[in-house]
Formats: sequence, structure tokens, C-alpha cells
Amino acid sequence: MTIWIIEPHDPLIVRDGRPFGPNPGARAQTLKFPYPSTVVGGFRSLAGSNGDGLFDPNQISAVKQIGIRGALLVELGDDNKPIWLVPAPSDALLLRKDEASPVMCHRLRPLDSASALSDLPAPLKHPVGMIETDPQKPSKNAPRYWYWHAFAEWLVNPPGVKQEVEPCQLGHNGPVQEWRLHVAINADTLAGEEGALFATSGLEFWSRSADAQADHPRLTSVKRLALATAVDNPTSLSIESVAAAWGGERRASHWYQRSESFPPIPDGLADAVAATGYCRLYLLTPACFTAGWLPNWLLQTRDGVTPQVEAAVVGKPQTVSGWDFERRGPKPTRRLVPAGSVYFLHLGDDKTAIKNWVERTWLQNVSDTEEDRLSGFGLTAVGVWDGAAQKVEVSHG
Repeated sequence: MTIWIIEPHDPLIVRDGRPFGPNPGARAQTLKFPYPSTVVGGFRSLAGSNGDGLFDPNQISAVKQIGIRGALLVELGDDNKPIWLVPAPSDALLLRKDEASPVMCHRLRPLDSASALSDLPAPLKHPVGMIETDPQKPSKNAPRYWYWHAFAEWLVNPPGVKQEVEPCQLGHNGPVQEWRLHVAINADTLAGEEGALFATSGLEFWSRSADAQADHPRLTSVKRLALATAVDNPTSLSIESVAAAWGGERRASHWYQRSESFPPIPDGLADAVAATGYCRLYLLTPACFTAGWLPNWLLQTRDGVTPQVEAAVVGKPQTVSGWDFERRGPKPTRRLVPAGSVYFLHLGDDKTAIKNWVERTWLQNVSDTEEDRLSGFGLTAVGVWDGAAQKVEVSHG
């Protein structure tokens, strides 16, 4: 696969499903991050375009073979070398008492609550939560995206219970949402239509560093952001580096290749998972499962391993739809498991098979259908878990 960078030069609009029409006061709201289907659609459009920049319908079957992994958020330096970021893991909970207090990062773990009644759906065995109670509140500074070095440490060596962290060292909140106010123009008078105001929101791909929060922020403290995607193009169609329109209002983005690859699996991770026979599996992009939150394809036997889900931390579902250019109609609306969700898996006892499974699953797509896997849904990373459920006392008073 080839790594591609997509760097929007204007605020990127990737609309949510709320209606937007020519009505006074209408608002077109953007998602907080593009869905993989939007990204793969951009690559397929580039591959299937003719010399005039128009898409050739005869290439539909060919472009549907193009697959991606990602997109992931990256920072870009002066040399355009990507610094990788991933969605914050859902088993990390950042709490603080007040603005003057340190931020504590709690590790959520499967709990042994055999003495309590539970409505957990099958096949889950354990709820997931904090080992000890903490009256502090969720930190408002918890970053939505973690730097890769912080995430890799979390995968290999998460804290036992909690640890003090500096949120700006973990990561940041990614693209900034920007609003623009527009007015409809009367074609005859070339003046604004009375009451015909509407607004659009887009994602500005830049971020302020910690020192930019001071009273006198500097332009040098602003970080360029972009999307990084691994593209598999088995067709004879070529994808050229280009400045192309993408997203709502067809705003300009720069598409170009890089020589880097996705981050490798951390040293010793596969051996550590094989030694215990258990792991945590993280979603780095939203995933689509036919049974809602529960994977199907992922839990099938591959490489001699049949994973079993024992616990999970799954965020609020997201919805996705779109337009099918082949059928000339809307795609059905579906629910997605959000990025950052975590599955605690039992992988068995065959250490050699487990190690192979971990290496083959690392940064691969695990959605249930081949079409969704080709479209980038369900990119995963694997972390260690000792397989233990922490015993907690249940108060009945």
C-alpha cells in the first residue's frame, strides 16, 4: 500500500445527515472528522476521472476494487513528514478536581461483578469501569486525539490504576470547526435576498500548540494538520498527485504521496499478547457490524485463532449514509461503532497462532463486509491485556 496525504487548503465540509435546503436560517453542519467512505470516494473519483477531470461511468467496477486503510489524523512539519495521531482510547478516563488540580488518567478495566445483577448482552462476561471510585469530574482538557507515542505506550504498558498526565502531551482536539455566514443573491438586482441568510460549518486543518493559548499567540505555534491514508490500488488506473476539489462546496485539497508507512507494531507487543492469550482491540476508524456493536467477521477463525469477546467499551453510535453513483440513489442509513471503542478479547492458548494473528490484524480493517473493509471502516490496533477481571465490592446499601 502507498501512503497518501490529503491536506485541505480551505475549511473542509463533510456534512452530517441533517437536512439543508434553501431556507432562511438554514445551517449546514459538518462532521467532526470525515468518514472513511468519504475518503475512499475521493480516491476512487481521482482514479476514474478522464483527461477532462470528469468521472467515467465505465470505470465504476474498476474503482470499487481500490481500498484504503484510514484515514488517520497527522501533523505536518516543514518537510511534510507526518506525525501520527489516533482517536483517544475509550478505556482511558481523564479526571480532575478543578482547574488548579492535576489531571489523572484512569485505566478502565473489566470488572468481576459476580455478586451483582447485570443486563450485559451476550456474549459479554464483564462490565468495564474504574477499579476505585473517584469524585472528580471529567477533564475539559481531555484531547480527542492522542499522539502515536502516547498511544503506543498505552497499548504496551497501560497504568495499573491511574497516573498523572499532561493533556497537551497526550495530544489535542484535531481540526477546528469554523462557521461562515452566507446570503443568497438575487440574480436580477445582484443584491442580497431579504432574510435569505444561511450558515455553513467546515473543518480547519490546523491546531494551536500549548504556548498558543497564552495572551500573545504566535503564528509559528500553529500546526498544520492533514489526513493520511494507506491506499491499495490493484487496478490499472492511476492516481496522480493533484490539487482537487473535495467535500461540500468542492473546496480545494492537496493530494500527494509520501514514502512513509503506517506505524509498525510496537516491539514485544505480539509476544506479550501471545504469552497471556488475551488482548485489547481498538478501533481507529468507525466500524460497521451487521449485529450493531458486536463484530462478526473479526470473531471468525483465522490463523488458527477464534477470538471471543469478554468485555467492551463502545461509544455512542454514529450514522452514515451517502449516494450510490452506480444505482443512482441514496445508500441506506447505517449505524457505526465509533473510533476509540475497545474490545477485550480471549484468543486461546496457541502462542504461535496468536502471534501470527496479532501481526496480521495490526492496522487492518475488520468490518463485517468486504465492501466496508475496502472502504476503510474498522481500522484496528492491538494492545495487551492480562485477561483478568478486577474484583470489586458491590454495595447494596
